[in-house]
Amino acid sequence: MSSEFVDIPSLMPIPDIFSSRRVLAIQAHYDDVDIAIGGFIAQLAKNGAEILYVTVTDDLAGVTDLTLSKKEAASRLEKEAAKAAEILGVLGIYYLGYPDAGDWSVYQARRDLITVVRQFQPDCVIALDPWLNTEAHADHYKSGFAAVEAAILADVLGVEGNDLQIPKEFHSKEKREIKAVGLFNSSQANTFVDIDQVLETKLTAVSQYVSQFTPESMAGMLVALPKRSQHFAGIGHAANKLSKDVTYAEPLKVLSTDALHAAR
Repeated sequence: MSSEFVDIPSLMPIPDIFSSRRVLAIQAHYDDVDIAIGGFIAQLAKNGAEILYVTVTDDLAGVTDLTLSKKEAASRLEKEAAKAAEILGVLGIYYLGYPDAGDWSVYQARRDLITVVRQFQPDCVIALDPWLNTEAHADHYKSGFAAVEAAILADVLGVEGNDLQIPKEFHSKEKREIKAVGLFNSSQANTFVDIDQVLETKLTAVSQYVSQFTPESMAGMLVALPKRSQHFAGIGHAANKLSKDVTYAEPLKVLSTDALHAAR
């Protein structure tokens, strides 16, 4: 008998994430979503989706200019993120303000995110895949776990959120069901997004994040991202999940909330 493990795919159908109309994108740091799937975000916005970002940490640990005060650094970070959001078509950004690379828990962030979900009422939640095999940065996997738990627990009335209030303009008057959860930076992608028409928009957005990159590292990033997207397109072609005409792609693991709670 073989002792090798078998990867059993989920029996749950993959939701149509491209039809999402109200999207909550949760990230540990101000540039995580845009670097990983900024093309997908731009395409969703072009499709008419309303998109709100939640950034879990204050991002201050990564600022390269150590002469800045924390207040000055925070102001710069927020301005860069706001400009990138404008380029991609994102409605706005809400900050939870936990310390970057600091001591905060999944439970604390989960309570915040449950409240955000209840107020914003998304039909899609996007987050970093918390089940990565080699992720060493706790901010990343903690924000991912908090996000997926919030997605399945926000409708459970016995689970407490907290008393935070996102800006009134982001409150929804309509109750929605979360139909899709999209996990980025996943090693188990089941969906590949054609970003041929929005690649330049993504790169323009990413280029705004100058406070945490040197000019040399940013230049390298803007070269590496298209190459990575070409690589992902090749994987999508090989898996018969993407048209052979597509040159650039971004991968996602797309699940229903049912698949996230004791179900295969």
